[in-house]
Amino acid sequence: MKELLVFGELHKYLNSLGFIECTIANKSLSLGYKPITIRGASKKFATLNGDKRYRCLILHVDPGNPESAKGKIVQKEIQKILNFDIGQMRTFKLKKHEVFIPFEVIDTKEKMVLLKNFIGNQYKIFLENY
Repeated sequence: MKELLVFGELHKYLNSLGFIECTIANKSLSLGYKPITIRGASKKFATLNGDKRYRCLILHVDPGNPESAKGKIVQKEIQKILNFDIGQMRTFKLKKHEVFIPFEVIDTKEKMVLLKNFIGNQYKIFLENY
């Protein structure tokens, strides 16, 4: 799948998860997704980053807790599911509480389905904690 199609498909899917506040960054192609709960907007759950250097989905698995290693655990899980190694694909420093999924990894409809299922599961966990 083309990266722009992946971006668009993920945007539609993230917005379909429930009540979501979607914001766009001022100076980059970066969309942030915050679930809206009874208490109002929560912490950010996901970011679609279209900047040339990044071009990936970022899942914030433990937002507000940069010392958490939860992201590293979940990163290994999605890398195994989609068969990629983020360390070989990107040179930027990875945050320990976030999960990075490059758009070019989603090159088939089957992988998109796997990713959507993974996102859905992470979303449920996110809502339970925030």
